[in-house]
Amino acid sequence: MSIIKENGFKVLADYLTSMEITLYTGVTGGGVIHYLKYLAPYTSEQKSPSLFTISEYPAGFTPLGYYVSTGKISAAIATTGAATKLLSCGLSDAKLHDIPSVYIFPISTARHVEDASLQDSSIYGSNIVQQLLAEFPQHVFLLDNPFTFAKQLERAHQALLSRKPVIFLLDNEMMSLPVTEFPVISSNKPINKNSEITSFIRLFRESVQDKRVLLLVGEEGMHDSSMRKLTTAVCRELKAAVVWSINGGNCIESSNPYAYGYISFGGNDKALDIWDSINEEDVVLCVGVTPDEYTTDLKKISAGDVFFLTNTENAYGQIRGNLHHSAQHRVHQLNAPMNEVLQKIINETQQKSFATKPCQVAPADLNKREILPPQKEYADMAKVYARLYQWWQPNSVVISDVCLAYKDYQYVTQRPNDAITYFSFYRGSAMGGAYGVAIGAKLASPDKRVYLFSGDGCFRLYGGSLSEAKDLGIVLFLLDNHTYSIVAQGLPIILPTVDSERFHDKLNKTDYCKIAEASGWLSYSVLADLSNFDDILREIEKNKLQSIIVSIPVDPEQILGQNPRVRNL
Repeated sequence: MSIIKENGFKVLADYLTSMEITLYTGVTGGGVIHYLKYLAPYTSEQKSPSLFTISEYPAGFTPLGYYVSTGKISAAIATTGAATKLLSCGLSDAKLHDIPSVYIFPISTARHVEDASLQDSSIYGSNIVQQLLAEFPQHVFLLDNPFTFAKQLERAHQALLSRKPVIFLLDNEMMSLPVTEFPVISSNKPINKNSEITSFIRLFRESVQDKRVLLLVGEEGMHDSSMRKLTTAVCRELKAAVVWSINGGNCIESSNPYAYGYISFGGNDKALDIWDSINEEDVVLCVGVTPDEYTTDLKKISAGDVFFLTNTENAYGQIRGNLHHSAQHRVHQLNAPMNEVLQKIINETQQKSFATKPCQVAPADLNKREILPPQKEYADMAKVYARLYQWWQPNSVVISDVCLAYKDYQYVTQRPNDAITYFSFYRGSAMGGAYGVAIGAKLASPDKRVYLFSGDGCFRLYGGSLSEAKDLGIVLFLLDNHTYSIVAQGLPIILPTVDSERFHDKLNKTDYCKIAEASGWLSYSVLADLSNFDDILREIEKNKLQSIIVSIPVDPEQILGQNPRVRNL
């Protein structure tokens, strides 16, 4: 460590910059002004550390979109009090999806802990330190001592390298003091896992003899450009069927002949059938997946042998570092680079067959349910999703909010679009958070087209922050059905004897296009017969600078994808 005499604010800003963390989102305030003076206002040409000002709720989600779009890290910042709580909504989703990200909050200074300071965060006020420690016991870094400052930052860097969000809590009086040691930038040295990989594959080979093999693929490998082709090659060599989570589609090729579809929430019928058919005579290979409720429906995987492959230590869903609790029978787990393991499986099968029991090639149509048309005054969303699936521009990012789209899009489209990234932060299911995710994705990759599905219920959580994004070129497809439809579609099943007026699922009708126009956005309204939809898409293609809202009249009663969670309620 080199000897310096800078205050803690400057050292923290410089250290994050040395890690190439230069984008911050959030709002200024009394608790953060001494940190923000080291940041420039955001401009699209800005290369030095800068702040993109936007209200705290969407700001808390922007690091998530930044990472989804690029695999890189950004930061969010807010002052004390309610601002901290609002920003923390996105922080929770960062934990649930293993998104490395930085969150910065001030706290009441230790010297005034008994003086009833404004927005008191001490144990006598919000007790925010303990609140955050309860959710992030190992990743809250209290910067209240210049002598431990450097070590705290180094520990935080290691957490980021392990795909964990980190929280810096600033005691402003202590941060103003000189820091005598500058933290060291470290890197994760690759650990040789060859012997473990060899043992894992040997056991896998022994276990799959004359057994049917299925792959369950999750989102962990989405930033590995080789992952789509690797999963296809493994399926071909093992003659193994593959199903995947909502975000796991980013690791699947549409041309994979054994691709049976999305499972569970919004899952395809054929995928659900083959997954439900798994028994103790089968083997399941889980690739970068968390068996969460929207993937395995709170059920343990029933195969005789389940092989978990991950490269994220203590990822969300793991208990004491493993996923043994997620399967009924024998469990085998390897923490190693997933692409290396899959490539070695491919190489070994080409040298000597694994002698599996072949799965049938997946049918062209992965659904078997009849989809009923909407009521007359509404657009047929099955046609909307199918048209968009064919239309997405290459290298686009598509984000889905907590609305009907995050259940219905994958059901209708059945297979991933290889040219785009499609992502939903469904584990926290924070309504309206996807708007901040979309902003983060666009700030990270200004040259990419960024699209957002959001509902009219979600809109209410970010509608006041549209003007800040008016020049980003984001396209918002607003599902207007004046209903909390995810709830509304499930309640007749969950509460069959309760009068519908007690569902509390209705929203007042609002002209969202006018709100967006007043905020500097372009707006279009899709006609119920979709006769102007292609014209609107052509206008979107031409306009890449100004953000656009496209309002779509959606039938709250048109059921496309299924919601297995209603059985758990």
